[in-house]
Amino acid sequence: MSIEPQQMLVEERGLENQIKRLKDLVPTKDDADRDDFIYTAKYLQERLTEVIEDLKTIKDCIKSENDRILKDAFKKSAKGSDFEIKS
Repeated sequence: MSIEPQQMLVEERGLENQIKRLKDLVPTKDDADRDDFIYTAKYLQERLTEVIEDLKTIKDCIKSENDRILKDAFKKSAKGSDFEIKS
C-alpha cells in the first residue's frame, strides 16, 4: 500500500520535515568553497535546538498515541473476562 505525502500521519510528516531541516544544516562541498557562507556556532545552536524541540514534541505525540492503542487493545482483550478496567 502506497501512502501519498498528504495522507501521512502527522508524526511521519513531522519526522520528514525534521530530517529535511537537519540535511539542510549539513554544508555541501560547494558551500565550503564559498567565502561568504559560514555556519557559525550560534546559528547551528539555534537551528539544532529548534529541531530537538520539534523532535521531542513528535516523540511525545507518538508515545501518547502508542499508549492509547495499547490501552484500547488491553481493554478489548479484557472484555469477556472477570477483569474490570477503570478509566
